[in-house]
Amino acid sequence: MDNELRSNIWKFYLLKALSIPFIVPIRILYLLSFGLSFAQIGFMELAAAIVIIVLEIPTGIFADIVGRKNSRLIAYLLSILAFSLMSLGSTATIFILGWAISGAADAFESGAQDALIFDTLKQLDREADYLKLKSRFLVTSTISIILGSIIGAQTYSYNHRLPWYLITLTIIISTLIFLTVKDPSKPTPSKVFRPQITQYFQSFKKSLSDLFVRRILILSIILALPMYVFTTLLSQPYLISRGFSIPSLGVVFAIITGVSGLVAGFSDKIENKLKKRLSFLLIFFSLSALLILLGLSNNQLAIIFVVGFYIIDNFKNIIIDNYLNQSIDSASRATILSLQSFLNNIIISISFVFIGYF
Repeated sequence: MDNELRSNIWKFYLLKALSIPFIVPIRILYLLSFGLSFAQIGFMELAAAIVIIVLEIPTGIFADIVGRKNSRLIAYLLSILAFSLMSLGSTATIFILGWAISGAADAFESGAQDALIFDTLKQLDREADYLKLKSRFLVTSTISIILGSIIGAQTYSYNHRLPWYLITLTIIISTLIFLTVKDPSKPTPSKVFRPQITQYFQSFKKSLSDLFVRRILILSIILALPMYVFTTLLSQPYLISRGFSIPSLGVVFAIITGVSGLVAGFSDKIENKLKKRLSFLLIFFSLSALLILLGLSNNQLAIIFVVGFYIIDNFKNIIIDNYLNQSIDSASRATILSLQSFLNNIIISISFVFIGYF
């Protein structure tokens, strides 16, 4: 069994490498090419957010009771359906439906993915390696983002649908690989869930009774908002307003995510030096300063501050994930992580409307 669990590690690396976001630099342009308005694109985001809010906690419970692997597998299958619709669609209705299904996939993934990784390490007595592993996963994902941004922008110029075909293909391959992953959790064989749900609520209440867990959840909400707003609404218009051309966005996004991801890959070493309190102070003061500098910059040098913004955000995500996983009970880990995502989506969805108006 240990050998099967050890093999999970390299499979996780491979799955991260295959998470190639070909659509990052062209998603909005693709939708506009079919005549969608920005209002309709905004409704796509809202539809996905509503689905995530509705499903987030139930899918976390599902992952804790039935198994994290089963939950993640459903996420892969939903993603295949969602991106197939996005690849083949040509109307706002199809795109909204596809994006809503992708929200359902995100809900099934969010509580299960990190729980699956952490529990694998826990059974291997390697919990201390979680922060290091997450940092290395980030480096792997960053390389994938660099390749995806460049390839996505180039293939889009040949065929607008090609980047979507490519990402659908990589999800199918990832699903086949994921089927071989060993689930370290212990799903209940009984189909009568009531005793397990009662046990879950006890574990859930115990985890939330921890003041530090509550603080981490609140911090994750506050700190998630700036990057979500920037990446979803502002990044492309901001970069263009600072002198970058639309064709160059593929390379620009590759540089931004590449440099920031590789630097943030040293998050475990930074946290080991700074420890908890100084790490969070660094995050707060750096994000505040960079937001001000982004507003003051009027030329292409703004890319320096954008990179810094991404570095701090990546560091923040790794630190919060690490401390949250260390502080919660294993029996309700996927559900607590789903609660975190649930709260984030509620606040972000409400804020999205007002920020879009402003």
